[in-house]
Amino acid sequence: MNYIETVEKYAQTVVTVGLNVQPGQTLVINADIDAIDFVRAVTKAAYERGAHNVIQKLTDGPSRQLDFEYAPVEVFETVKQYKIDEINDFIEQKVAHLRIYSQTPELLKDAAPDKIAALAKASGEMNKDFARAVGRYDFSWCIVAFPNDKWGELVFPKEKGEAAKLKLLDAMIKAVRVDKEDPVQAWKEHNDNLNARAKRLNELNFDKLHYYSERTDVEIGLTKGHRWLGASTKNADGVEIQVNMPTEEVFTSPDYRRVNGVIGNTRPLAYQGAIIDDFKLTFKDGVVTDFEAGQGYEVLKNLLNNDEGARRLGEIALVPDDSPISNSGILYYNTLYDENASCHVALGRSFPNAIEGGKDLSKDELFDKGLNHSLVHVDFMMGSSDLNIDGVYEDGSTIPVFKDGNWVI
Repeated sequence: MNYIETVEKYAQTVVTVGLNVQPGQTLVINADIDAIDFVRAVTKAAYERGAHNVIQKLTDGPSRQLDFEYAPVEVFETVKQYKIDEINDFIEQKVAHLRIYSQTPELLKDAAPDKIAALAKASGEMNKDFARAVGRYDFSWCIVAFPNDKWGELVFPKEKGEAAKLKLLDAMIKAVRVDKEDPVQAWKEHNDNLNARAKRLNELNFDKLHYYSERTDVEIGLTKGHRWLGASTKNADGVEIQVNMPTEEVFTSPDYRRVNGVIGNTRPLAYQGAIIDDFKLTFKDGVVTDFEAGQGYEVLKNLLNNDEGARRLGEIALVPDDSPISNSGILYYNTLYDENASCHVALGRSFPNAIEGGKDLSKDELFDKGLNHSLVHVDFMMGSSDLNIDGVYEDGSTIPVFKDGNWVI
């Protein structure tokens, strides 16, 4: 692998397919300094495509660890008005946003859970207008990832340093189709397939889905007028974008009031720099009433207590077990990648566009129709090779949607 050429090709694909940068547009890049090679390549590609300005917002993982070690909890509880003002200005100007994950998944494994919880709550409050604008696709946005040495060593324990990073980069490049001769065409074909799946599910118009496997047995109701969505979408100005790279899912937001049963995770959840694993959530009438966790219990408890909506579902997504990331056998310890190896659900905030006319409804109107609101949106993986999903109609009749982890419709 030629590192420089690979990074440049990846950047070109993100700028073209993911963000679809338009002439005169401003782009904000949020990334860790470990991804600086990729940040520079994206910056160059965006300018070459006609961007007016590229703003880099960089963080440093080890410095963040020092914050959690030494700063008092009130630092993490503080909602900073100047940041809210900047965010609102970006929303008004329809600035494009790129988030590049490149931090070690266990960066904050030794941090105090109360500080992690305080930061999550303050960040949710600070970003609530931004999150709503993201959910309405008011502007172009995209989430991708880039490896670092420590992340590579976690995923590939037998490799060390630069070798681990490059091995992880090679896996990522394949997952985002940058290894193809023409990544843009490869993404078009992939999107066509996913959008066809979403169209079929919308035609079937189920009342609810019944999931059952060794770890899960739950019924999840769907809203009236729900919409299944595929990979690509259009922002408010009609520009086609790819918000997650990679993606293998079709998704919607369920009726938060109609979830009953037990959901067990099948892959670790990396959340706020900590790992939560071997956990189960029990739902009654849409609310988590009981939970357990073999790892990260306190972090999970704080997540569920973030606000009232954090105990309800905001997303369900269907991903076959026979998918590229699943077939690779790689556990990334990163939700962006791991959620595309498995069916998953999300606690917290729903997507306004997951219901007909949802973009034009207020938060309260969406809530009345069954779409959850919360300061958080946290995906976790619950799919497996023994997962079955039945679609249930209003009259109680059923047809299989997934059998043994894969599509049957």
